[in-house]
Order: sequence, then structure tokens, then C-alpha cells
Amino acid sequence: MNRKPDHSADLLVTEKDGVVARLAVRGGVRRPDAVQGLLNALASAMLSSNASPTASFIAGKVLQRTERTGVFNLEETAQRKQSFEAALRHTQKSGPALRSLATALTQLTQYIVWQSGRSGPFASVNFSKAHAHSVLVGPSGLETRSDIRICLILMEPYTRFPDNVQARSKAFMLLTPSEICVDGEAWLKADAGSVFAVEAAQTFAIRCTSQPLLAVWCQLEEGFK
Repeated sequence: MNRKPDHSADLLVTEKDGVVARLAVRGGVRRPDAVQGLLNALASAMLSSNASPTASFIAGKVLQRTERTGVFNLEETAQRKQSFEAALRHTQKSGPALRSLATALTQLTQYIVWQSGRSGPFASVNFSKAHAHSVLVGPSGLETRSDIRICLILMEPYTRFPDNVQARSKAFMLLTPSEICVDGEAWLKADAGSVFAVEAAQTFAIRCTSQPLLAVWCQLEEGFK
């Protein structure tokens, strides 16, 4: 029997959703170079032949919508996370595609706003202080819009994200090595650059060991197909 996704069980989606932004027609508003560079690098990595077909399909749907632009919120923040900078240094050494993505994220570091998310089953003891989310594109993101969501996950070393049920299908790309568990199957080691999908109603968990974890994920938002 198919399980109906429980939106409250999706711990990757933060509660803080800002105002709905009207999308601009194509070419009507110029996207800041740093944000466009991020999207270009993300497309190169997530739509490559090394990505799983399902992940590329989801990411392609999301990135197709970036032909239109949202509202940009590039205000400098005092927040700086050493684990984010350490993860980016590792990503810079992981091949050309990830190097471009790490460079794009480095250019946006001073604007990225980090939020703490909710905990859940089997999370590591230090979870509340050892992880953070950031919305790059989507509600309350650097590019605010309501039709898509592109986000970062950051975790300190030796942290386990709780088991959580995905409300909507997501495409993930790891920027650092980690271990993943999808739908209760065995834990799998995954290298930096791995691109995979987790479909709606599946459970998902992720963990890291001696170095910080950094990953990006994307999805179409509720009501957009």
C-alpha cells in the first residue's frame, strides 16, 4: 500500500517560509552573477552522465524553472561557519565540476543564512548544535520564490541526520563524502560528487565521520509539477 507523505515528517524542509515572491518573465530581471554561477555549476554537476537518471530528471525540472527569476536577498550576514569553509576546501579538491560549485558557494558565503532544523528518530546526541540548513533558492532564500527549493545541508563531524520521510521527491548531490540510508536499506558509503534521488514517501538519513558533511538538494514545491 502506498504511504501518503507526511509533510511534517520531512525534516529537510524548514518551517520558516517567507512571503511568496512573484516570478519575473524571462529576461525581465538580471540574476546576480554569483547566483547564476551557482546555478550553472549545479546544472553541470547534477545533469551529468554520472548522476542517477531519476535525480537528473528531478534536478532538470527544478533548473528549468530558473529561466524565470525571483526576488534577490543578497544582504551580508555576520554568520560564518568554520565547518562550511572546511567542507568547501575539501570540495575544491574533488574534481572540476565540484570545484566550480565550491567556487560559486564561496562567492556567496557572506550572504548565506543558516537555520537550525528539527530533530527526529535516531539523530546524534549533538544534532541540535551540529547541523544547519540554508535555502539558496526558494522560500526565504538568496533568490526568494515559491515554485522550487534548492538548499544546503551542513553537519559537523560525527553527526547523524535523523530518519525522516520525504514529502516530495528530491535530488541530492554530496559535496563531501558521507553515508546515506534510503528507505531503511543498508547504509551506503558515497563519495563527493555522488548524485542520487530520494522519492516522495521514502525515508532518508545521512551521516558523516571525521570531516564535515556538505550536500545540496532540490525539489519542486507543493502545487508545482
